[in-house]
Amino acid sequence: MKKLFLLVLCLLTVLTLAGCGEKKEEEPVVDDNPYAGLKIAMVSDTVGTDQFILQAKNKLEEMAAEYGFTATVIECTNTDDWEQKSRNACEQGYNLLVAVGWTGAQAMSTLADEFPDIEFGIIDTIASNERVMSINFNTTDGCYVMGAMVATAFKDDTKFGYIGNFQQQSNFEYKYGFMEGVKSVNPDAEFVAAYADTYGDTSATYNKAVEVVAALGDEGHFVMGSVANSANAGIYQYALERGEEGKPFYTSGLSVDQTTSENPYIVTGLTKNTAIPMETIVKDFLEDGKVTGGKTTLGVNENAFCVVGVTFDANYRNSEIMTDEAIAAGKKAAEDLASGAVVLPYVMEEDYKE
Repeated sequence: MKKLFLLVLCLLTVLTLAGCGEKKEEEPVVDDNPYAGLKIAMVSDTVGTDQFILQAKNKLEEMAAEYGFTATVIECTNTDDWEQKSRNACEQGYNLLVAVGWTGAQAMSTLADEFPDIEFGIIDTIASNERVMSINFNTTDGCYVMGAMVATAFKDDTKFGYIGNFQQQSNFEYKYGFMEGVKSVNPDAEFVAAYADTYGDTSATYNKAVEVVAALGDEGHFVMGSVANSANAGIYQYALERGEEGKPFYTSGLSVDQTTSENPYIVTGLTKNTAIPMETIVKDFLEDGKVTGGKTTLGVNENAFCVVGVTFDANYRNSEIMTDEAIAAGKKAAEDLASGAVVLPYVMEEDYKE
């Protein structure tokens, strides 16, 4: 019995040693993902809850998960941050920087010359450097759609209001599209315009709303707000106060859908879907490691510059104002632009005849 035990033990030892001798070294794992080593940064103002920035951020992070590159969000709190933090990213070996917002145009243009091996993009404005892939929005077409819808909603009005930030060509493009849309329904419409000379002062926009509404009198009940996403709040506040006093006027949101049951006097709005240009820039870069420099414009046809109630349903619909007829008019205007039945030529403010 003991001899049998020893024999079995010897056989097990031999088999164990033989197995060890045949063991092969494990092959190193090779990552064949061509995007794994790429680093892409989004540069923007502080993200917070601003949907204008969040849309681009979420799309970048979604694409990073899909393609396997590294994505970083660089937040800026002042003008100096834009160039310094972007420069730091260049020095840290990022392959593509995408700025969100007009503030980044100068920084992207400067750095594109200094770092020829790095690619640059910007959303919502045009950079002066042709190396930068610039994607802006066709605001004129979107405002035309909204103007046609608003004029149909307020078919008895003869005057319409407009409040912009500064009296400059970029702001005129909003006003121009809006006026043309209104006049497509009411050719004899008149317009009362004012400029708040600010991007962020809500007290200034509130005061301008008081002025414009007074000028409209009983002949108009709608004021388009085209100052900035946050500064328009002054217009919204005055609209709410007037409504609660039984003397309502109505207005529109900007950049994101701001319709809400808490303020039923915001009846429509314009939104910029920054996810679409972010995807466009990143995909262009991933094709060959380069971006297509120069300007690209996206608008209503690409669902990039959208009209609340037309392109998508509003968060809240004040159906007493935004009737089925009004929304149908907005959708018809969008279809006319898409088909080419309506074409809005580029016009300088000094050449436009109201």
